[in-house]
Amino acid sequence: MASYFLCKNDELPINSSKSFTVDIETGQLELFIVTQDEGVFAYKNQCPHLGIPLNWQPDKFLSNEETHIQCSTHGALFTFEKGYCIVGPCGGESLTSLPLEHRDEEVWLVC
Repeated sequence: MASYFLCKNDELPINSSKSFTVDIETGQLELFIVTQDEGVFAYKNQCPHLGIPLNWQPDKFLSNEETHIQCSTHGALFTFEKGYCIVGPCGGESLTSLPLEHRDEEVWLVC
């Protein structure tokens, strides 16, 4: 199992999002991290409806209210905890979750 350093914990304020490109064995992986309260969640940056990136600008994945992940193309809303689509054309589908590990105040992607 391989691990990839993403960032320091203090680079992830509550109710924020941050994108990353990681070179893994099979190529480049586009992903993002979102934070809410004490939870930190990582997802592949790909809408389950159209297969396109979710963000409308770098590091911009959240709804205006910062309560959900939002697809910039068609406005679908996803939950932070499970990446489950609650509104939009991909209703019932989910984002691809990615495993994270916290080590010494750092966030790592585990593949």
